[in-house]
Parts: sequence; structure tokens; C-alpha cells
Amino acid sequence: MNLRRASGALPYVKHAAASALCIVVTALFASAARAQSSVTLYGVVDVGIQYRTNEDGQHSAVNLQNYGMIPSQIGLKGTEDLGGGLQAIFRVEQGFNVNDGTPTVPGYEFWRSAYVGLTGNFGTVTFGRQFSVLFEETLFYDPLYYGGYSGQGVLVPLSANWIESAVKFRTVEYAGFSGEALAATGGVAGNTRSGRVLEIGAQYLGSRFGVSGVLHQAWGNDVAGDDTSSQQQVVGTLAAHWTIGTLSLYGGAERQTGSLEPSKTVAWGGARYQVAPSFGLAGGVYHTWSNTPSVGHPTLFIANGTYALSKHTTAYLNLAYSLNSAHSSQTVYEYDFASLDGASQFGAMAGICHTF
Repeated sequence: MNLRRASGALPYVKHAAASALCIVVTALFASAARAQSSVTLYGVVDVGIQYRTNEDGQHSAVNLQNYGMIPSQIGLKGTEDLGGGLQAIFRVEQGFNVNDGTPTVPGYEFWRSAYVGLTGNFGTVTFGRQFSVLFEETLFYDPLYYGGYSGQGVLVPLSANWIESAVKFRTVEYAGFSGEALAATGGVAGNTRSGRVLEIGAQYLGSRFGVSGVLHQAWGNDVAGDDTSSQQQVVGTLAAHWTIGTLSLYGGAERQTGSLEPSKTVAWGGARYQVAPSFGLAGGVYHTWSNTPSVGHPTLFIANGTYALSKHTTAYLNLAYSLNSAHSSQTVYEYDFASLDGASQFGAMAGICHTF
């Protein structure tokens, strides 16, 4: 054997072995990283044909309406295991109109959510644009949930669905009890009240019964010389639901006060009934009391039927009637600001919703 040749080859053998080891270690770490992190693409596409009377206060209209069951949206959410029961989490989510593909609200890349945070044995803390405590603690006590025909537009002010520049904390659940708190500021130099939002909520969820309470307080903004930061809007809700087999009953009351929006009191009740695994019914009644003539004393009646065509696709039918008082403008579709000025409105919408 040529010892010189063997000796000369030894460094190359060592280098090859080291390279192979490096590749194996890198692959193992990459595999571990994949096992400890996940990113999910998800979304909803929902559209229906809608008919409404008095659409402009006088005339009826038929239109292709974006979403009647769940808002159309697309998003990314992810988690990363940091060890010791701690995880990093994030979500970015945008809403869009199925009719023309435009964003639900122009000017936002991620209108529905954009936040990052940590979750673990201590609870969950998130930072960014996110759902309000009022939205989260009220939504599932409305028998119509997210629906375009629901109580959401009556119970949750449009500006209070999502809160920008917010820090939110949610406790872990203990014996069915949990709590949430949120704080946000507009970041205006010299004016700490501008855009400030403070919220606190708590709920109990048992196997058959749940109850929730929320207090939401928001201040006006100081923008381009228009300073409403001394004005407030305060919303307090108390709601409950009770499940008996395939029947769930819902009810609650809400009081809105302050100078930013007219004061009002809302009471609601309703039910959901799962007739068969693929077929469900829901209905709700929402009554408002206000001394402000434009808000008045309207009553909104809603009925809904859903049929699951598959695990991800559902056909639905929404029916609603808003019985308006002298000058109120309660519409059947949420956050529709048409001026009805006392005219009542009937609406019907048949559509299809696909989730992925």
C-alpha cells in the first residue's frame, strides 16, 4: 500500500465526512423546524342574490350581494413552538367583495386582522389590528352569528369590530371561566385620549350554558384639526345562551351611551335548531329603544336556513323584516346606512358559502 497516497487522501476523506455530517444536521434541524412551526392558508367565498324593498327608502332592488353567511376573506395564520409550552402566533387577514374582487374596505391590505403575539400557560397576548373584545364576547351570543342578516350591525358599532394599534390579553380558561382585556391608543403627540379604546370582558362556558359580559369604552380622534377626543362612546353588554340537545337559545341586553353616537338600549333573543346533521334553522328578534328620532324604536326580525352540501360548502336562505318607527332607518342587511326615514324593509337572500 502507498502510505503517502493514503495519507494525502485523508484530508479529503475528512472533508467529505464533515460535509455529509453538516448536510445531515441541517436536514434534521430543518425537519425539526417544520415539526415545530406551521402556517395555514384559509379563506371563505360567500355570495348570494338579494332582494330588498325600500332599498333607497322608496324603491325595491335586486343585487348580487357579497356574503350572507360568513364574510368573504382570505388569510394566513401560523404558530411556532418556542419550547416550555410557549408559542409565537400571527394572523393576517383581508376581506374582499366576491362581486368585483375589490377589498371590502379600500386602503387596507389586511383589513380584518394583522397581529402577532405569544400564547402559553399564562394566556394569550397579541399586538396589532384585531377583533375587539366586544365583538368576540358578543358574536356567539347572537343566534345569527356572522351573518349579513344578523344582530351584529345593531349590537356592535362599525368602528368597534376591529381595533387598531391594540394590545389584547386573554386568560387561560379555568373551570369554564375566562377573561379578556384590550387597550389601544391613537398615538397622537400631546393627546393621549385621541383614538383610545379600553375594553374588559369575561365569560363562563359550560357544556350546556354560557354567559358573557363586556364593557367597551372608546374616545374620539384628533385628526387634521378636528378634535373629538373629549367625546366618548360606552357600550355594555350582558348575554347568555343555553343548549338543550340540538336546540340552542340566546338572549341579551346592551346599553350604548356617550356623545360620539346616539344613546340606545337593545334587547335581543333567538334560537338555533339543528333539524338534521346537514340542515339547520335559526331566528332572532332585536328591538332598539332610543330618544334620538333617527334611531327610534325599530324591531328587526330575522330567519335563516342552512343546508350543508359538503364539509366545506353550504347553501343558505336569509329572510328579514325591519319594522321602523317614525324616523328610524334600521335596515335588514348589516351596516347598510340607507336612509329609510321610517319606511320598513323586507329582505331575502339566497346564497352559497365555501370555506377552505
